Amino acid sequence: MALVLAALLARTGWLTVVRGQEYARAAEANLQSLRRLEASRGSIYDRAGRPVALDRAAYSVTYSRHRRSAAEVRETLGRLSALLDADLLAREGEILETRPSWTRHSLARRLTQSQVVAILERPEDFRGVRVHEDARREYPFGPPLAPVVGYMSRIVAEDGDRFPRPTYLPDDMVGRAGIERQYEAELVGKPGRERHKRDARGGLLEEPIIEQPARPGDDLVLALDAALQMRAAELLAGHHGAAVLMDANTGDVLVLATAPSFDPDAPWRAELAGEPVSFLNRAYRGGYPPGSTFKLMTAAAAVRQGWQADHEVVCTGRSTWPGWQQPFWCDARSGHGRVDLVRAIQVSCNATFYAMGQEIGAEALVAEARRYGFARTTGLDLPGEIGGTIREPAAVRGGEIMNLAIGQGAFVATPLQVAVAYAALANGGRVLEPRLLVETRAGDGSATRRAPVRERESIHLPAGARETLIEGLWRAVNEPGGTALRARFPRHWQVCGKTGTAENSKGTNDAWFACFYPREAPEFVVVVVIEDTGAHGGDAAAPLARELIAAQRGESAGVAVAAGR
Repeated sequence: MALVLAALLARTGWLTVVRGQEYARAAEANLQSLRRLEASRGSIYDRAGRPVALDRAAYSVTYSRHRRSAAEVRETLGRLSALLDADLLAREGEILETRPSWTRHSLARRLTQSQVVAILERPEDFRGVRVHEDARREYPFGPPLAPVVGYMSRIVAEDGDRFPRPTYLPDDMVGRAGIERQYEAELVGKPGRERHKRDARGGLLEEPIIEQPARPGDDLVLALDAALQMRAAELLAGHHGAAVLMDANTGDVLVLATAPSFDPDAPWRAELAGEPVSFLNRAYRGGYPPGSTFKLMTAAAAVRQGWQADHEVVCTGRSTWPGWQQPFWCDARSGHGRVDLVRAIQVSCNATFYAMGQEIGAEALVAEARRYGFARTTGLDLPGEIGGTIREPAAVRGGEIMNLAIGQGAFVATPLQVAVAYAALANGGRVLEPRLLVETRAGDGSATRRAPVRERESIHLPAGARETLIEGLWRAVNEPGGTALRARFPRHWQVCGKTGTAENSKGTNDAWFACFYPREAPEFVVVVVIEDTGAHGGDAAAPLARELIAAQRGESAGVAVAAGR
């Protein structure tokens, strides 16, 4: 007994004296736990300060299967499914078979107080379920702005390591498209930590200590004008197409509209207003032959090579290329007669531009296209922009130069690229990067950053050439014989523009209209494209551009716009 007592005393001394502090620290640690403090996501505003994406107070529900059988898990999920009107039983396999048992699974987000009150009142019926204060992402302007602003969804296994801890947890919501995705790192914020000290029953022993406060995400201010974007969406309703309105001197994108669109609050929906949804923003991801809108670049290339403004081409309505059996037609099959450069732009005389293509060749034509930003991305700050294509000069065979000169053939561009090209013509030769983000405001209010205006290239034309091209664009819109005259733009708007009717790969036509205004000191560029229409650009696209300009100017054009395809 003495030996046993001695051994117990020795062991007690070892534990209390030699290892006492170590075990005291371990016991203290058992009483304490860290809780993650969620960081609020930054808001997104349009140029007028209107919120286009923001967080609203909401609730979320999570579930842990720790120490619960498969039957209990199924019973709880069944009750929650009935309460929340959602098929949560589909998550049963995931909850039972993936991740450690103590992991909390996010079952539902963006819930209202009325949806979670039953869980709070009857916790015994929902063991393992926890209700959290959460945030619901809202998009006040809905589908019209969705292709630009984007949407959010839960992190999935396929994301891999794209969203690392501690900034993200496995069930967090992240930006999946548009600005939400492009600026995820700025919007997400940084979570904090809160230390809790509890007794053996889980009760708090003292007030929680915030070890690191959560840092809210940055707020973003866009160049986008939500009211104009809404108007553009109205004008495009019933069509497949796109509209761009851009500041010709800064590259600020006020409108980047596309149709059809999708619902950012329910992106899984397959239909919107009875029509199939589309996640393709045709304004910067839709590739089309630019048609006659490209004739301005052909004219610029020809002038650079010595083509004179008063040089006349006799248009008979029919042009030929040696060795090619099929003729190349002008829109006026009977011909335009003798045509100089200004009139060629005004009436969109194909014969004149065929002649230019034949004279200057593919190398000069392709080089001019690249100067104005074709066949490369514009630098827009949105994910997934396409750069379009143009055939390399060495690959342009025979009569293909004729098609290339009028924006047809193996040539694809986006509406935004056409807008950048016309902005360069309007502002005197500056090829600008279009931008959506103009200002970032730090979530803690510490700083504000302005996005710079970026110029990619400066184009220099021979003396008087720009004025000649602009005169042709002015007459196309405002003078008899002009291809856009029927759209009836008010003369005092001083719109200078070019129509286009391009045959696409489906054998139908895409209708274009590209313009800038006012003539004396250009401020804005507008480009509209309508897919698969039997009408010309002056009949299908120009009237929509007119109405969009009227909205930007705060005026009424006084002419109705026909709806439907």
